[in-house]
Amino acid sequence: MNWLKSFLCAHRYEWMRNIYGDEINLSGGKRSLWGCAECGKVQARDDLHHDGDLRGIAGPLPERGWD
Repeated sequence: MNWLKSFLCAHRYEWMRNIYGDEINLSGGKRSLWGCAECGKVQARDDLHHDGDLRGIAGPLPERGWD
């Protein structure tokens, strides 16, 4: 009956994560994953989600020690 729940759901999608590197090629050019908060359906989208926070993408931001 899980398919029925997903079929009748209005799908309120929330951003899960961005896709980087070779995974972009494997996903057919999709750049971000979005999941429905109600039924759990996952949707891959073409656009890259920008939340303005760059921490965690390549580790912590480097310290500038030469100032």
